[in-house]
Amino acid sequence: MTANDKARLLGLFFWLYTGLNVLLVLIIGIVYVGIFGAVVSTAPQKAGDPPPEIVMVILAAAFIFALVFTVLFSVPKIVAGYGLRKNKPWARVWAIVGSIMACMSFPIGTAIGVFGLVFLFSDEGKLFFEQRAAAGELGRNQPQSNSWQ
Repeated sequence: MTANDKARLLGLFFWLYTGLNVLLVLIIGIVYVGIFGAVVSTAPQKAGDPPPEIVMVILAAAFIFALVFTVLFSVPKIVAGYGLRKNKPWARVWAIVGSIMACMSFPIGTAIGVFGLVFLFSDEGKLFFEQRAAAGELGRNQPQSNSWQ
């Protein structure tokens, strides 16, 4: 497997893992709000209890906060996935951040994070991104072609 294949695979892993995380938080939120809403709406009310609508709003707000938090923490992995799939030289920094963040989620995230860190800090990974950076600098310093003439 070449370094380009590893970089593209890591980018794909970041996208799939991030999509799975966001989807799971969304499903858990919907299920919990639905189940808790059914329980609260059928529970007997006492005189001093808050109305069920307020409890449901608080619960829904908590899950919306969790979803926003998950999406915000997914941004580095999405950006890293894009950069790795498109062979961008700046993707290495984003991928390191995304790999470290993924390592905190056992077991799938840890496997993806370790794979990413091993590749990114290996000589093969460093050379891969150095070549991409050098290719980008060469492209900027060359004069524009006169293909219109």
